Amino acid sequence: MTNFTNVAIIGRRNSEYLVEQVTMLARFLQSIGCKAYIDSSVSGELDCSGYKCGDLQQWLDIIDLAIIIGGDGTMLSAGREIVNYNIPIVGINQGRLGFMTDIAIEDMIQAVSDILVERKYRQEERTLLSAQVLREGKFVYQSLALNDIVISRGEIGSMIEFEMSVDTEFVHSQKSDGVIFSTPTGSTAYSLAAGGPILHPNSKVFSIVPICPQSMSNRPIVLSDDVVIELIIVKDTPTIIHYDGQEYTDLQYLDKIVISKAKRPLKLLHPVGYNYYHTLRTKLDWSKRVS
Repeated sequence: MTNFTNVAIIGRRNSEYLVEQVTMLARFLQSIGCKAYIDSSVSGELDCSGYKCGDLQQWLDIIDLAIIIGGDGTMLSAGREIVNYNIPIVGINQGRLGFMTDIAIEDMIQAVSDILVERKYRQEERTLLSAQVLREGKFVYQSLALNDIVISRGEIGSMIEFEMSVDTEFVHSQKSDGVIFSTPTGSTAYSLAAGGPILHPNSKVFSIVPICPQSMSNRPIVLSDDVVIELIIVKDTPTIIHYDGQEYTDLQYLDKIVISKAKRPLKLLHPVGYNYYHTLRTKLDWSKRVS
């Protein structure tokens, strides 16, 4: 197993008790012989004496592990930033159990001790999607998404129209409020709310879910994650592409969007007792009996 020596701590900015939680974790890391690198998302609010504090980008080449304190949104942002550096992530949730940040804050020290000292953990890989925007044959934008890539209408209420092909084979033309391309990780997020299926994180697929399509025959579809999807915007109305709901750019008439699996997966480390179905039962209230 990997020897985790240089550990980054990333937090949700301005969240309650963050300074105390990060300080506790940093002290523990130092006590077991690790070096704590505290990201600027946190470092501006606490006493950094004795720790490395600053911009995470400065240390990505030497970090062995990143510990996220926050929620799934913080995990999404950090994951996209570090995925190309092959750095595993541990997620600590400050509130309710998250789909990715699965360790409760009160269990933080014990869980981190199990991972770093006892070497007891489960490693899981999560697929990301890449979407490139081409305009007149030239790449004008590209980014990654751990949850989903969403193409939707802009500020004007008109539906968008696009043509879609998979591996160069034409699929259909669609008029709708938008479309969601979801990874298995993102299948319990926006995609689920729009009527998409829940995909197990280890499944080698992703889903395409229309948002309020004009034709009711347009239904979600699940595809192998090794395909390449191309969309062409065929109506000159305001259209936006979103990456995990955190990054976006405007699209133009006749823009082509190329969507495929990202080259590298994100590595998540879970406690030994981690159970995805338990997370589903808890988050989706499956445990409640119907009287």
